[in-house]
Amino acid sequence: MSYDCVVVGGGHNGLVAANYLARAGLRVAVFERRGVLGGCCTTEELLPYAPGFKVNGGAIDHILIQRTPIIRDLGLERFGLKYVSLEPMFEVPFGDGRVLPFYGSLEKTVDEFAKFSHRDAQNYMRLAKEWLKQESLLEALMLDAPPKISELLGVKGIGRALFRSSTLSALPDAVSVDFNTMVRTIVISANQLLNEEFEDEHVKVGLSAIFSLIFSTMSPSLPSSGLMAIMHTMLYKTGLKRPLGGSGRLVEALAASLKSYGGEVYSGAEVRKILVEGGSVAGVELADGRRVEAKIVVSNVDAQRTLTKLVEPGTISDDLQRKLRSLRITSYGMTFHAALHTLPEMSLLNGGRIQSPTSGKLIALDTLENIEKAYHQANSTRTLSAEPLLAVNFPTTYDPSLAPMDKHVLYCWAQFVPDDSPMIWEKDYHTFREDAYRKIFERLTKYWPSLQDLIIDSTVETPGDLEQRIWIPRGNTQHIDPTLEQMYYYRPIPELSHYRTPIRGLYLTGAGTHPGGGISGMPGYNAAKTILKDLRG
Repeated sequence: MSYDCVVVGGGHNGLVAANYLARAGLRVAVFERRGVLGGCCTTEELLPYAPGFKVNGGAIDHILIQRTPIIRDLGLERFGLKYVSLEPMFEVPFGDGRVLPFYGSLEKTVDEFAKFSHRDAQNYMRLAKEWLKQESLLEALMLDAPPKISELLGVKGIGRALFRSSTLSALPDAVSVDFNTMVRTIVISANQLLNEEFEDEHVKVGLSAIFSLIFSTMSPSLPSSGLMAIMHTMLYKTGLKRPLGGSGRLVEALAASLKSYGGEVYSGAEVRKILVEGGSVAGVELADGRRVEAKIVVSNVDAQRTLTKLVEPGTISDDLQRKLRSLRITSYGMTFHAALHTLPEMSLLNGGRIQSPTSGKLIALDTLENIEKAYHQANSTRTLSAEPLLAVNFPTTYDPSLAPMDKHVLYCWAQFVPDDSPMIWEKDYHTFREDAYRKIFERLTKYWPSLQDLIIDSTVETPGDLEQRIWIPRGNTQHIDPTLEQMYYYRPIPELSHYRTPIRGLYLTGAGTHPGGGISGMPGYNAAKTILKDLRG
């Protein structure tokens, strides 16, 4: 077999890159190890005793991709992709029975803040307006290879350098951004920011839940987690959207689109080796021994695995290997899935009520201090936190196609897990898994007491399970940690930040490349732009 380009891995970023390359006239083939395309963006039957119940195997929220031209460029609606908007987007219930909803409207959300603190409501409106302008600037850096820091800073400083950029200078908000405040927000922790700006603990915990459960999965006490304050305001531009049919519907549409451009997709076809001859890529070798020739190979697999395991030893320098092995890769969370006979009713103290069963429920703790303790507890005991933070969803409330008639599915993301969560080959893996299931289930039944009587089948996927199933290192959905030293020009490392590798014709894409994880398609879009630019010379 021979193609102009081979894509290793059928995650959504690999499929996005493949689409743009095929649309430009290249003969493209995608090879996926599993029988199911999508990587962290799948919808599949993972519950063996509940046939017909479909769960999202990884991500559920499609926020970032709404800020790209991908859906429009590829005409994905032609292939059955349809999104539904949830309102409210999220609700954060508290131990005292009160609930803080987050709506797609900033003004409506501020009205909810005012029920807890008028001062905090006013502060949030002021800060959110500033963060929205800052987010526009950062967003402009996402749909292209990241500029070098020296290019951003320039001789006159960051503000003047940004204004010189034709992309950024065209933004109406650029001239009104306070760059000193913006940089400080990016580098400090979310906890420090929240404690400085807000007084009511409900408000602080609610925002913290959005930051860490939805946008980064990292502890809000870590440096640079303040960046999520800026990024979460994207919700007020896009709303919260999820595809009907589950996350896998996006992947199905991308695969259909690729085939319409003449591309080919092979599932159950593991790439065992990336072939290199004379410093240039020559194609790939499959696990069954077949050789596929190509002058361009795009790896949707993480950079560490691509360059230290899929290419022959000695192909890249010892220095580059050391840097790749030194990447900060920690475990962040895990999933809980259940098939249900019917929808459980949520129970809150003091007559508290939720706005809608369709919204995501963010189950946090009552104070930022307790959230911080939960993070440290996970690492000191090497177990899931005793009272894990949960992002709970019942997708069948807005999409009944995911289960048999009148039945439901539950999707839950839980954290914190220890940074070095046990992998499946470690002796304490099974103990960790059983303990985590118990803790998540107990936490869920505190808010949905009838749940235990409604379960048809249920399971958890630990970071070790996620690594085994979808080849993400340490179960890290971002491939590498989204900390400041591994973002933008430094993602995954400066030498690889523009999707190129030292091997001619071998390119990287995926969550471990700029601008990072989440369902965005941006790494695939940017990688394709880089490849086409290189082909044009």
